[in-house]
Amino acid sequence: MLASRIPTPHPVLGFYGPDSMMWRINREAVLLGCGPTALLLQIAHPHVAEGVAQHSDFAAAPFRRLEATVRTTMGLVFGDGPRAERAVRRLNGVHAAVRGEATDLLARRVVGPAYRALDPDLLLWVQATLIMTSVRAYERWVAPLTPDERERFWAEARSVGVRIGIPLALSPVDWPAFEGYWARMLAPDGPIQVTPTARGLAPMIVRPPIPLVPGPLLDLAALPGLALLPERIRAGFGLPWGAGRAVVAGAAAAGLRTWVGLMPPSWRAMPQARAAERRARRERQAPQPAGSPRP
Repeated sequence: MLASRIPTPHPVLGFYGPDSMMWRINREAVLLGCGPTALLLQIAHPHVAEGVAQHSDFAAAPFRRLEATVRTTMGLVFGDGPRAERAVRRLNGVHAAVRGEATDLLARRVVGPAYRALDPDLLLWVQATLIMTSVRAYERWVAPLTPDERERFWAEARSVGVRIGIPLALSPVDWPAFEGYWARMLAPDGPIQVTPTARGLAPMIVRPPIPLVPGPLLDLAALPGLALLPERIRAGFGLPWGAGRAVVAGAAAAGLRTWVGLMPPSWRAMPQARAAERRARRERQAPQPAGSPRP
């Protein structure tokens, strides 16, 4: 099985490669639009919200966490061997320093007082938010995925998850099990509860201060991503929603699909993806020692 061993990245292709679902899905630049959605879902876990509030300058630099998440994700997904290994070390090193006591009373009641970022349960939740939002955004904004493609995407994530502290024994074994985990975490009596601490962080995610960009335009741009949130989570953050916003979000999603369909694949790809694809082409064209398989 793909996830039966601790993965070691290929020197040129990294952890994945041109035939992987990781490359196919994460190459799409339009998926940056679901980054804030993943951040909101992450801080909807009370311990993640406490860690962000206590150990980052999120309020002063709201884009820094998203930028760091994107940079690390791109390194893990599209980096060559050394770059992928650096991304693993950087991620594990940052998490090692994040621990403490929750000050939010709801957080203490729901998930307990003590937290640490290297807790495998927290790591699994953060990984899950990235996987589920990517799948849902891709299917709404780019193209449908088959059950087999979703299965492969999760299997690839699960395998490399071992390198960032998520034991295989904890990780859902397949996509249906992953969907079951997602439903349990988001159940009304589950651990995902929007605390006052999380609500205090949310405005910097939903409407970050961007010079010269009017607030109403930011609100409009956020709608397709906010449509991916479960209703209970939107309500917990106090995000207004209704039939009108849902219609606008649907129209925006249709516009994104149209744009994706009109653009050449190279125009809509993340720069890290284009660089990785160039490396892969060079690797395939390079002379190979007799008897060695091509990547």
